[in-house]
Amino acid sequence: MRESGFDIQRVIELIADRKIEEAMQEGKFDDLPGKGKPLPLDEEWFAPPELRPAIRLLKSAGVLPDWLERAREIERLREDARRLWRIAEREYPQARQLSVERFIAWRDGSWQGILAVMQRVNSLILTYNCTAPANAHPQIPFQIESERERFYAMFVGEVGGNSPLRSE
Repeated sequence: MRESGFDIQRVIELIADRKIEEAMQEGKFDDLPGKGKPLPLDEEWFAPPELRPAIRLLKSAGVLPDWLERAREIERLREDARRLWRIAEREYPQARQLSVERFIAWRDGSWQGILAVMQRVNSLILTYNCTAPANAHPQIPFQIESERERFYAMFVGEVGGNSPLRSE
């Protein structure tokens, strides 16, 4: 607070908040491109301001700091895990027609592929979270046990056409 009795920063925040609220009520944000989608954030967003020029220079040369390379690898592997899950979802209707033994082999093999990717992601996340700058957004690891439960609950086989087959 300043000696004059008010905090100019707080006044500016209140004015900005009021202007944003008025614009929202008038519908000025309704037709913005990308509405309802997350903002595309560049890797530089998470870097301290004093490092951003250096990161831009390295990036233009095709080189990134280790922690940003890890962040990219984490995102690539997360997408791989989602892709493997989608493949299992597509294969599931046909896999349900297999014998019990073959269904279990399919399901467990599908889970092992997803598990291997999630374990790699979690390993990279541990390293990332320990090496990224303090103001970088921390990565959240997969909760492997809850993902396993979700996988086995989703991909239930049937024995004799109507009895659920659960293998955990």
